[in-house]
Amino acid sequence: MSDFIKAVIEASQHIIEILSQRKPEHMQAHQIGAGGDISLGADLLSEEIFAKYLLPIANIDSEESGYLVGKGDDVIILDPLDGSDNYISNIPYYGASVALCASSGETKEAIIINFCSQSAYFDTGDGVFFTKIPARTTAPITPKQSLSKCGIFEKAYSNPDIAKKLFEHSIKFRSLGASALSLAYAQESNFMLFGGKIRKYDAQAGLFLSRHLWINHCEDFLLVSRNKQIFDMISKIIKKD
Repeated sequence: MSDFIKAVIEASQHIIEILSQRKPEHMQAHQIGAGGDISLGADLLSEEIFAKYLLPIANIDSEESGYLVGKGDDVIILDPLDGSDNYISNIPYYGASVALCASSGETKEAIIINFCSQSAYFDTGDGVFFTKIPARTTAPITPKQSLSKCGIFEKAYSNPDIAKKLFEHSIKFRSLGASALSLAYAQESNFMLFGGKIRKYDAQAGLFLSRHLWINHCEDFLLVSRNKQIFDMISKIIKKD
């Protein structure tokens, strides 16, 4: 486990403890962030904690505050609280997406954390691993036959025609409300489909984790699946729409 991954996990432990308090200031709306959404107090607090642990490693490009100057030439693409609406609604599905990139833009390492289950998927370049937080053990994620019955379709509410066609093809899905986190779960669910233009803050880490899976990334959709048959079926549905 690299120094970068260790620092992200340590920061996540701190964030999990703070967010669990659900204080009024965590729910307070602030200014529009660099990613285009209104930042909550919880977003800014999570960013502050990540910055404390990660600026000694690299610069940060955060969804909330934009570019933060740190050490060296590498840049960390950060979504400090993915699923803010879930958090404020007390729906237990939110986390963070963190990708360490070279100055050229190439991703070197990535980790996506589920603050609710206190777990993470990470890749330092040698494949995807799963760990609980705090990280005492890790387990490699390898291609395997899964018992999963569902995929994940983020932004399904804004793509009703696609949702209907998936239903007609008996392709089950859930819409969970945290796109970066859902990309991590493409490792073991049937697929992850995002309807719309996905931002780098949501996709940078997840695409690195998913690079060994089947990927269809265009302007209007992002589809990731470990199942070639399902991948081909959904790709045809998207193309016809």
